Amino acid sequence: MKKLFLLTFLVVSKFIFSQGNLQFNQTLLLSTTQANSVLLGTVPVGKTWKIEGFGTAADGYNECRFSFDGSNIAFRAGSVHIYGSSYAYAGEAKGIWIPAGTTLYSLGCSYYRWVSVVEFNIVP
Repeated sequence: MKKLFLLTFLVVSKFIFSQGNLQFNQTLLLSTTQANSVLLGTVPVGKTWKIEGFGTAADGYNECRFSFDGSNIAFRAGSVHIYGSSYAYAGEAKGIWIPAGTTLYSLGCSYYRWVSVVEFNIVP
């Protein structure tokens, strides 16, 4: 009886807490040079994106901003003013995961900018 209960519990818990597995699909380089805000892409249904890196050709005290909703800044690339006349480069991603249906915008910036994305299929 204990074995039957344990087996039933394991099978039921597998379905209750199961998540989809990730399967590599493709790598994407989303980029633009347009001076206004640009929709770089939308995560397709059944997929997820992992942002691996981003950057810009901006120089001096210039930066490019990226957003998930077209207005609020999610992350920045370029020179970010730290203190006095010193600057620090911003543009390293520590694996930003974004779900299906999420949009990725580049907000107004007149420099070349890019986002490196790995796309995964979500396999049930």
